[in-house]
Amino acid sequence: RSCHCRKSTMRARFFNKYLTLGRRSEIFRGNSRRGARQENWFENQEGSASVEFALLAIPLFIPLYIFMNIFATTSDHQNALRTLARESARAFVTSSSDESAFVVASDVVEKGAQLLGIQDEFQDGDISMQINCSIRPCISPDSKITVTLSRRLDSQNKVEVSAIEYVSPWA
Repeated sequence: RSCHCRKSTMRARFFNKYLTLGRRSEIFRGNSRRGARQENWFENQEGSASVEFALLAIPLFIPLYIFMNIFATTSDHQNALRTLARESARAFVTSSSDESAFVVASDVVEKGAQLLGIQDEFQDGDISMQINCSIRPCISPDSKITVTLSRRLDSQNKVEVSAIEYVSPWA
């Protein structure tokens, strides 16, 4: 029984002496205190979660940021075009004749583009307008007017919106 206790105390001394953080490097690297300090620094786990999070999160957040930026830009362009389409459709149906209606609708889109800050795209031809009528002449009672505005964002992306208005049955 005394022999067993002696072995366990010898084992405890060995672990305490040689397998502490600073002593482990002395066993494997010699008695260099500088090597022991370097290994202590490398084995220190403080802040490792922050570093791991940064290394994993940055590559994941960059594509997410790019996607959200593209989505926000596209939504902004779509809202601007939807506003222009609604206003031009309203101007169209309140006109007195077909000739003046087409002129008024295109003027509303041009002036609205200036107010919304997209006049350059309108002047460059990136914004196109199409007006469809359910009945000819367009300005006739209960005629359905559809104004469609399209805008090229780049070679692959295009935003297209439509607005529908009805001519008054008493027109």
